Amino acid sequence: MTPRRPETFHAAHELPVEDSIAGVIDGWHATRPDLNVEPIAITARLARLQALVAPRLETVFRRFGTRGADFALLATLVRLAGDAVSQRRLASELGLSAGTISLRVDRLVGNGLAERLPDPADGRGAVISLTDAGRELFEACAPEHLANVEELLAGLNADERAQLGRLLAKLLYTLEDPQPDEVVSSELGLVVEDAPTALERRRAVGLPPLSGLLVRHVDPAGPAAASGVRPGDLLTSAEGRPLRTRQDLQLALIGSGSRRRRTVELEITRGAEPLRLVLEIGPRGGVSAG
Repeated sequence: MTPRRPETFHAAHELPVEDSIAGVIDGWHATRPDLNVEPIAITARLARLQALVAPRLETVFRRFGTRGADFALLATLVRLAGDAVSQRRLASELGLSAGTISLRVDRLVGNGLAERLPDPADGRGAVISLTDAGRELFEACAPEHLANVEELLAGLNADERAQLGRLLAKLLYTLEDPQPDEVVSSELGLVVEDAPTALERRRAVGLPPLSGLLVRHVDPAGPAAASGVRPGDLLTSAEGRPLRTRQDLQLALIGSGSRRRRTVELEITRGAEPLRLVLEIGPRGGVSAG
């Protein structure tokens, strides 16, 4: 099936998009108006897109005798541009468990596309390197894969693609586990978790499921502690900006100019009680994200 062209859903005309999920949502509105089904309008579309896109991507990979999971590993080895990469690094890059990455590496090695070598920095570990055959497969397959993706996205114009990319990146950012070294800044002495984790943790202890940043740790010697912030507090807004991600808080710290604020007014919820606090920030004030 050829994707519909961008003009079909021209944003300027604000035409409703009657996809398969729209009928599902309308049905729920009619039969159960008491349920808020708007969130599943997004998750159901993500699931439906995955079901439609994945097999179409695989058609190209099959022509080259491989599969998407293996091509992703080949592409990662090419992207990292090193002679050899540890399995641990590959697992981190692809968001896979040690067992899963080991199986995928085994498959590449068995097909002669990669080789596993002793890690000179760790006598018990191994590093993975592309063979000439693996690199040749990537170079042959990559242009057709990219052309296939371009065709799948033909129903969106450039601005729509950019907007969709930004929104998906923001959603992914809030759901991914932060890396141990991920730091926005540390002068406030806070470690926070994004809205999805905050909602989950509050529900687990029977608190109202409010959106915000959950304070996981407070440095006793930091500005946050001095201002009265406690672990378990929910930061719901900063300077009037709703907080859903650590990036939201960073933007609130910067304000409308390029220099960071020296004080920030926070709205928080402690248990079920709303509170207001004012934080005084040092010259490099910020938030640690752990």
